[in-house]
Amino acid sequence: MNKQLEKLISLHDLDVMIADLGRKDIIKREMEMGLQSDDALEELKKLREEYCGSINRKWRGLYNQLTRHYGNAVVPALMGRCAGCLTRLPTAVCSDPERNMKIHTCPTCGRIIYWAD
Repeated sequence: MNKQLEKLISLHDLDVMIADLGRKDIIKREMEMGLQSDDALEELKKLREEYCGSINRKWRGLYNQLTRHYGNAVVPALMGRCAGCLTRLPTAVCSDPERNMKIHTCPTCGRIIYWAD
């Protein structure tokens, strides 16, 4: 898999974890259990900064733009469709055995797509 694509997927996962730790219902549950989410949240934010620094500026900019617009910038391709907008992807891209060796975007919504075979 393309290293930049791996980093973009990891960055997306980190953003999801950070958002989850910021949810009030999760914070309330952790407080009831006596857990501290502040430390975990700070550590995830530091890790996110490290990932951002190692991602190509072009892809990082696209990622940030898509995140602001859609909320999820990186989505899997499922059954030949973009999981973000459900548009059928071009056959040439879907059938390429090395499709994860390059970063692809959905021709309709522009999200970064990957195949989790």
